[in-house]
Amino acid sequence: MDKPINQEHASGNGKKKLRVGVFFGGKSAEKEVSLATGRYVLNLVDSSRFEAIPIYMSYSGLLWKLPPKLVLMNTTKDVEAKLESGAEHIRFEDLPGLIDFAFIALLGKYGEDGGIQGILELVRVPYSGSGILASSVGMDKGVHKRFLRANGITVAEDISLYRADYGKARTLESIKDEIKARFGFPVIVKPVAEGSSIGVSFVGNEAALAAALEEAFKWDSEILVEEFVKGQEFMCVIIGSDEPVAMLPSEVEFTGNIFTYENKYMPGQAVYHTPIRAPEDKIKEIQSIAVRVCKMLNIQGYGRVDGFLKDKETIYISEPHTGTIMVPSSYVFQQASLQEAVLKTKGGMKGKAGVKFNPRTFISTIIDLGMADHSGRMAAF
Repeated sequence: MDKPINQEHASGNGKKKLRVGVFFGGKSAEKEVSLATGRYVLNLVDSSRFEAIPIYMSYSGLLWKLPPKLVLMNTTKDVEAKLESGAEHIRFEDLPGLIDFAFIALLGKYGEDGGIQGILELVRVPYSGSGILASSVGMDKGVHKRFLRANGITVAEDISLYRADYGKARTLESIKDEIKARFGFPVIVKPVAEGSSIGVSFVGNEAALAAALEEAFKWDSEILVEEFVKGQEFMCVIIGSDEPVAMLPSEVEFTGNIFTYENKYMPGQAVYHTPIRAPEDKIKEIQSIAVRVCKMLNIQGYGRVDGFLKDKETIYISEPHTGTIMVPSSYVFQQASLQEAVLKTKGGMKGKAGVKFNPRTFISTIIDLGMADHSGRMAAF
């Protein structure tokens, strides 16, 4: 029989600990970033309150409980090579007997899009972050942009293309004509549901469009061609559920026209400024819009809202996220270190006035929020 939700286990000193499974790896193009995130989150789980259990999702979508030596592997390819001989395979239906809570460090498809959230709902294991619908909408750039635009949020203009139509109902020449009629070159071409700038291209002129479309279609059956918005690129982290709080947004400074995968994850390729180099009223406006976006989409626990500040005046929202990379150098922790750790929760106020988040208390708060958001509903069935 499955052990009940919220089952806690005694440690050697008699304290009860919640078993927290940290899920990482996965099937998406962001699996290497997920591996780094999962490894760091495992180190940040407060051992005085929680028992951290590393759970790796393989390329095939299977779950494995990893020993420490596999957690420390450099790449997911290295981990995959050792799974059969060095890890313990776990069935999804066995999760309630192994963990009490899932910290989702999976990124991209099947991690941020409602996939793993749906499975955890079925087996009745509470988890970090947003639910199925918010995760799915947040991952799909076409869907959330239409939703945000309809609710008065400024987003870049775009043209949606489907692989099934490309070259048939929508020829390359007709797409060029539509771009010139709508917003002109340069443009950004991107897959509709990938992260970390994977498959994204800056297209400066008509001649470069065909290759960019082909690259984006490698990753998704639907892609977007967007007007190019040149401005200060920012990321604003949100924490909280009923009353989400926007932290001071970070600005990323990089070379080139777009913030590429290499810019994001290779050392020395980008510099983060927290807060963004902008007037105070604009910083507050970014925070206000970020909270509004999260409430619209019902993003819970924590998340992130990205965008651009054009000419120090106009705020464009590029996309919301229900998950984010968490590594030692991450701007997430830069923002958290400047944020007072006091939140309104279902149980009243949590945290102490004047105390800032550190990486460990930030992770603990995400776990606490996830338990509050998801465990009660699951226990009712």
